[in-house]
Amino acid sequence: MELLEMLNKYQSLLEKKDALAQQTKENNAAIDAAKEQIAQQMIDDDCPKISTGGYSFSLQEKTIYSKRSEADMAQAGVDFFDTLREEGLGDIIKETVAAQTLGSTMRAYVEEHGELSEALGKVINTYETFDIYRRKETRRGGR
Repeated sequence: MELLEMLNKYQSLLEKKDALAQQTKENNAAIDAAKEQIAQQMIDDDCPKISTGGYSFSLQEKTIYSKRSEADMAQAGVDFFDTLREEGLGDIIKETVAAQTLGSTMRAYVEEHGELSEALGKVINTYETFDIYRRKETRRGGR
């Protein structure tokens, strides 16, 4: 396979990935809408459980908890993590570093210092690889 054929196939795969991601997003929204509609119909029909097509479907009441917005917490004068710790829930707090953040931070560090420090070298793996960068071409007028 020639390079241009490989690139065309690669481009096609990337486009398919984007299309599948959009289809997944749309499908998930349709699933959520269907679940909401079915749950309401089960409530209206006073039918907490039903079987069809070899599957059993039952209505379940759920309570969902989510973090309030930073603005809401700032207005109330509270800190999310401090509150969890004060309530004895500090053990659910996990320190994480996103892989992309780590990569970009280490690139900036090496750019500034020339290499990783000995201490960082003990905790950071470094390896070389190749990637293909794709960018949409733009047509320049008048050239």
